[in-house]
Amino acid sequence: MFRNIAILLEDKSISTNFINITINMAKASGSNITGVYVLPLNRTMLSMPEVVDVKSFRDKAQEIRQKFESSVKAADLNSNWNYSECRDIATEVARQGLYSDLIVVGLGVSELKTIDSVLLTASCPTLLIPQASISSGNFKRILVAWKNTRESARALHDSLPLLHQAEEVKVITFSDNKQEKESLNSYLSTHNIKAKIDQKIIDSNVIEYGQPMEIDKVIGDKIIELSMQEEFELIVMGCFGHSRLGDAVLSGVTNQISRNTQIPVLMSR
Repeated sequence: MFRNIAILLEDKSISTNFINITINMAKASGSNITGVYVLPLNRTMLSMPEVVDVKSFRDKAQEIRQKFESSVKAADLNSNWNYSECRDIATEVARQGLYSDLIVVGLGVSELKTIDSVLLTASCPTLLIPQASISSGNFKRILVAWKNTRESARALHDSLPLLHQAEEVKVITFSDNKQEKESLNSYLSTHNIKAKIDQKIIDSNVIEYGQPMEIDKVIGDKIIELSMQEEFELIVMGCFGHSRLGDAVLSGVTNQISRNTQIPVLMSR
């Protein structure tokens, strides 16, 4: 169960369906929601009041806090407020993740650099919600993107509370390994989850002659295409990437889906 949910709030968060989706998820398990707001200020900015209107920024933070807390209270849920002033938003969000079961971040709301860093450093799963999402937060049809890796296994395990509540679960994998399919069926069955496993085949020409990035794009496009064609409400997948010169760099499939998905995505690493 996601009993403690942390949601990254920024100025554009209030004008989207972002908070409502999180609240509806929280209702399902009576979760506590922590609003995380990071004002990206450093000492230099604080020492230049004639240039940086810090008061207006802080007033805006209080306005968002009031809207957040009133929305949560109206849903009869408990909330906390975590406010900080620092340059590194992702580090603060990841720190809050140490005491949370789930982090919720808005695509198109937060900067991509921040989102990538949260995905690679958070100790709990991260739910990405597209800015234009019309989801209710009650995910009845879930698509799991599977690869025989630790990251995918972690995502599958982390999503179990949602899979139990779903009416339909489909697992898509780009492997024709029969043993892998049997193992997935066996694992999900022990959790009383009935899932259809769809083993997709990539065009042999792409595999033989395509570059790794091209193959990743094909896989990412197929996952997104299937999620839309069959009207899934959530994608579950492992997050792949690494740090390069201090910056978070997502792998091809992870990058492709996080940039192009039209429905929420739960990622774990």
